[in-house]
Amino acid sequence: MNIKSLILGSAAALVAGGAAQAADLPVAEPVDYVKVCDAYGAGYFFLPGTDTCLKISGYVRTEARFSEAESRADEKFDIWARGQVNFDAKEETELGTLSSRVRIEGEDDGDISIAKAWLSLGGFYAGFLSSAGIVDYVGDVYGGDYDLGDTDVPQMGYNMAFGNGVTATLGIANNKHLIGDKSVGLAAVDYAGQSLPTLVARLKVDQAWGSVAVGGIVSQARYGWAQFDNDVAYSVSAGGIFNLDMLSAGSEFALNGFYTKGAMAWNGINDASVMSDATYDASTGEFELNELYGVSASLKYAFADNLWAIVAGGYGEYDDQGASEDFDQWTASAELGYKPVKNLKVVAGIQYTDRDFEAAASTADYDTWEGKLRLQRNF
Repeated sequence: MNIKSLILGSAAALVAGGAAQAADLPVAEPVDYVKVCDAYGAGYFFLPGTDTCLKISGYVRTEARFSEAESRADEKFDIWARGQVNFDAKEETELGTLSSRVRIEGEDDGDISIAKAWLSLGGFYAGFLSSAGIVDYVGDVYGGDYDLGDTDVPQMGYNMAFGNGVTATLGIANNKHLIGDKSVGLAAVDYAGQSLPTLVARLKVDQAWGSVAVGGIVSQARYGWAQFDNDVAYSVSAGGIFNLDMLSAGSEFALNGFYTKGAMAWNGINDASVMSDATYDASTGEFELNELYGVSASLKYAFADNLWAIVAGGYGEYDDQGASEDFDQWTASAELGYKPVKNLKVVAGIQYTDRDFEAAASTADYDTWEGKLRLQRNF
């Protein structure tokens, strides 16, 4: 037997042995690849083995802030960062679309929290989310103070669609209170546990020309001392945003207005250092609900799809039922935004605020400037 025959014979034996062993190996199951779900727009995919479509989105935001300092201990310059991740899940059922969202946010101080957590089926919704009574059209990096603000509370309710862009929302939510300035003869304005929910409502119209809405909340003011009668606090707001495509595509004008009595925590101007839902009146021996109103407007001009400017302004008045802490406040802001590439936004803004107290107030007037540079990467 020569060397060539030996090599060929060995190779044949190895092939035969390998084939026999391969026949004994388990057969791999087909891989269940992730599939695109296009029923709810871009970015959704099917969770393997289910009919649920999931979308993951969010942003990374960093801001450099410049401001006037009230004291030497205050920061005149600060860099701040936040990350946000959203998980949206949807699927169709015999009762309509079953949806849910979980939003997780974390900031540079290490604080990570659940910023949103809600579910909906058809028109029904429940969870921790922005108040259904919200009316907030004015503002981007600035200009969002004078509105029925972006208030997140545990709640449940129902959205009703009437067609032609008309919707109505009615729901209930946990109470929110602004416990601020001290009261004469008492340690502080305090509240007992809630015995009734807050009622929230909104009527909204969305059309090609823009959107308008009116909303409100009615809340219980249940004081921490049994000798005082409960009060009914409330806030109402209206606003709209209107397309100005006759100027340029993407240009728009927005307007907000609100009035609140005893429900300061639901509004953009909710400074607990000088405000409170109610004030104890020593002359009557009762609590009196404080009042606040505000109006604001903004104009956005789009120079191009990726370049825009916004100017905004607002005015508000706070009426404390005590003798001293009334004030009025106005702000003006301007910002310039640019998208150098897809999903990246750069915005530079500046805002001036002036707050003037009544002559008898114990708090000094102040005015302040603030500027910021925001970088935000969306995904």
